[in-house]
Order: sequence, then structure tokens, then C-alpha cells
Amino acid sequence: MKEKDNFEMVINLRRIKMGRRNGRSKRAIKFIRKVIARHFNAEKVIIDPLVARAVSTNGNDKIRSKVRVVVSKVGEKIYLVRLSIKS
Repeated sequence: MKEKDNFEMVINLRRIKMGRRNGRSKRAIKFIRKVIARHFNAEKVIIDPLVARAVSTNGNDKIRSKVRVVVSKVGEKIYLVRLSIKS
């Protein structure tokens, strides 16, 4: 399998949105970290603050349903998650 240095993916946050209302944005960030660690076999996942801001645009309790992110490899088993911006 080819090594994934730069990879764009859409993370579905519907499961988090269906759960209880308080602290949804914090749980969404934890979920994003967990998904990236699972897909890329990462030990450390660095999340850009713009991703956190994009998840909770309407407040901490009203999060977005989906987030499009770009995952870049920084070091060995260290990945950076940035917000994908459409041109």
C-alpha cells in the first residue's frame, strides 16, 4: 500500500450530533483524533485550531454534520490535520 503523505477526507460527525447536547464540540475533536489515528496508524495527531473553530461555528452545542480535512504527515507516526478549503 502506498504511504499516505497528504490525504483529503470527509469525517462524518452525525453520531456525535445525535448524542447528548453538552460538550459536543469537545467530543467531535476527540472523535476526529480517533478516526485519524485509526486510519493512519498514528501515535500523535495534531489538530489545527481552524478545524476546531470550523466544527463549532454555531457554538459548542450546535456542531456541523461533516468536516472536510487534509491530513499531512509531519514525522514518523505524527500527523497534522488541517481544514480543507475548496477553491
